[in-house]
Amino acid sequence: MKTAKCPDCDSELNLSGEVVQGEILSCPGCGLELEIVEVNGDSVELRELVIEGEDWGE
Repeated sequence: MKTAKCPDCDSELNLSGEVVQGEILSCPGCGLELEIVEVNGDSVELRELVIEGEDWGE
């Protein structure tokens, strides 16, 4: 089982099954949307999901 920590609230997330870089999940502690940045053995690096909107030339 792989583990990761939420970058916002430090909750520990236990990730079972296949985890893939770019996958999006929610923190059970604070509800923050997280993106898997790197999978390294049993540790997983997460970052807050940022959805960039279009600027329409402004």
